Amino acid sequence: MRTRRPGAFAFLAMVFAALLTTVLAIPAQAVERETVTGPAVNAAASEADPVQSLTAGNVIVAAIARDGYSVEQAPVAVASTAASTGPAVQWPFPTAVRLSDRFGPRDSPCAGCSSFHKGLDLLPGEGTPVHAIADGVVREVSAYDDGGLGVHVVLDHTIDGQLVSSVYAHFQAGSLAVAVGQAVSVGDQLGAVGNTGQSTGPHLHFEILLDGVTPTDPFAWLTERAGPQ
Repeated sequence: MRTRRPGAFAFLAMVFAALLTTVLAIPAQAVERETVTGPAVNAAASEADPVQSLTAGNVIVAAIARDGYSVEQAPVAVASTAASTGPAVQWPFPTAVRLSDRFGPRDSPCAGCSSFHKGLDLLPGEGTPVHAIADGVVREVSAYDDGGLGVHVVLDHTIDGQLVSSVYAHFQAGSLAVAVGQAVSVGDQLGAVGNTGQSTGPHLHFEILLDGVTPTDPFAWLTERAGPQ
């Protein structure tokens, strides 16, 4: 009997040590599982909550998914690209031309011609196309050489909030390209330079009428708004 006791005690000691090792290993394994599986669960939750955005008029508000809750960004204004500009104004011809008579008092150049020139005379050459100086509407036309302004066109414009009329006179007979009531755009052709009416040679007689009736210096008015000729 004495020869068996050491073996029995040794066996029981080995069993106790194995059980102790198993019990001590369980918390470590549990902690290890939490460390490994925790981020994976959070990643799945993030994938289930995508980023969303809301657009209202010219304002964009974005909702950002972050750690299971959403944070609303401050509104971001979208800048408008639309610019507010006045109507374009240009000279009746795309390139500089020679001037023969300016606005103001003068010696009457012909019988029936005025001694106060209400416009500006430009000499680009007979048959040269004449263009509208700005967007407008045709107020008056004369398709015949009936004296005075001859074949001519009068346009009404709204420029700088004011009614402004432009007059184009002494066109070639048959060159008139617009009709009363027609809307025209800046640069549209109105007719061609001629010698009809009370004229001493082919030229364009051009006037600017403020409020549709009051003559003003066309050279100064155009230079201010369209630049030098």
